[in-house]
Amino acid sequence: MMRRISLVVAAGAFALAGAAPGAMAQELNEVCPDSPDGTGALWGMVSDEDGEMGLPGASVVVTWDADGDEGRTEGQTGFDGGYVLCYVPLEAELSVHPTFGNVDGSPTLVSLTDPITRMDLVFSLTGAGGGDEDDDRIWACVGGVDNRINMENARYIRCDPGWEGINRCPVAEQHGQVQATMAGAGSGRSALREALEKIIADARRQGANSLINWRITRNSLSAEAVTITVDPVTCR
Repeated sequence: MMRRISLVVAAGAFALAGAAPGAMAQELNEVCPDSPDGTGALWGMVSDEDGEMGLPGASVVVTWDADGDEGRTEGQTGFDGGYVLCYVPLEAELSVHPTFGNVDGSPTLVSLTDPITRMDLVFSLTGAGGGDEDDDRIWACVGGVDNRINMENARYIRCDPGWEGINRCPVAEQHGQVQATMAGAGSGRSALREALEKIIADARRQGANSLINWRITRNSLSAEAVTITVDPVTCR
């Protein structure tokens, strides 16, 4: 049975970018230790073709049927939008499918002949901007569009390019303030994410689709839960 393990190694993607062809075998074992014969690595970037930016937290799913042996591996992109998938069979037809939140990219068919193959995946999030019924993420730009919190939690909250004025959007319905406490002073990312997930869950229970006017302190997180019915890109 073919070994199927998925890894996401953003640093490995950068290392591969500068690798010379003669170093590929060595690089493969460094990025994907103990790679079985007949397998390779698929790596690249997942980006939004409209905003031309890497998408952290996107998923990449690869499926195949090699000599009757069906396989599947998947992973998530790192902060920069890079991914690395290990132990992918060579010479087999692969279906590579990126997703971001509830937005599906189109599957791409590819067959790997080299131990290391770069495959950048690009799809549009425009359809989700302001009205895609299939994307149920909460609209929220915590600390601004370019804030790292939004990128690291893109699976839960949506903050598209051009949404700088989301806090100024007309509110169709107000649902009140939601807040959560982060354990310990100077809480790290895990505590922040737990607090963020709690706030999102509370907002959804109240029927809100957006969170605006965020406040972040050393040990708490709060925002206003509202319903916005316009495209945030139009709010100035």
